Amino acid sequence: MSVIIPAYKEEEYIGDTLVDVITKLRRTQFHFEVIVILDSVPGDRTGLIVHQLCERFSEIRLIERSGKRGVGDAVRAGIRLAKGDIFVPIMGDRSENPLDLVKLINAISQGHDVAIGNRFEHGRPSGYPVPKYITNRCYNYLVKLLFHTPSSDMTNAFKAYRTELVKHLTLSSTGFEIFVEIPIKVLRNANLKIVNIQVQHTVRKKREAKLSLFKDGPRYMKMILLLFSSKEIRPKRSEVLELL
Repeated sequence: MSVIIPAYKEEEYIGDTLVDVITKLRRTQFHFEVIVILDSVPGDRTGLIVHQLCERFSEIRLIERSGKRGVGDAVRAGIRLAKGDIFVPIMGDRSENPLDLVKLINAISQGHDVAIGNRFEHGRPSGYPVPKYITNRCYNYLVKLLFHTPSSDMTNAFKAYRTELVKHLTLSSTGFEIFVEIPIKVLRNANLKIVNIQVQHTVRKKREAKLSLFKDGPRYMKMILLLFSSKEIRPKRSEVLELL
């Protein structure tokens, strides 16, 4: 399996994220790689921290690029480089629980094609900003209405896929909207087995927020409307299961 972590100014949490993920995955039966796609900028220590951890953990593959190239470009690079049969993007800020990562991976290994992490099964997570939560819910409702998607958290990055489903996608996103572009395009395929899995989401305090409602909100909307106009609509023959 391949875990992809796009990283830009993640020095606050990237070390703990990598240690937590690798420690947990080493206790499973899976062979895995953790690919860090780093957009390196002056004054940021993220690269130094990851380089040090590369000496400790052979599973880390660090791809370092100069300058800010965006989350979308980082994820596309991760897809190209992934060697595993299972593909999972996660954030570098410890917002995801490694135990949930194992749940998603297990779901794919047991025969599902897509495992979708749902952060909002019991409402707004502690510390999640109210404006961001309301906007998220509105966008996800729109996605569900337009595309008949099997989840109420399609904008979540935290999903696991059979890698072959994402390898040949043509993706255009430059920002966080890639996390809705990928699943909608994947779900064009008929007869997929999809499972929703309740996951924990931890809101971390950061010096600099990576996702902005004013900048990324319009990008999400533009991508949703573009996909709808292109008729990227999920066939209704896919099997959808709920796992809470």
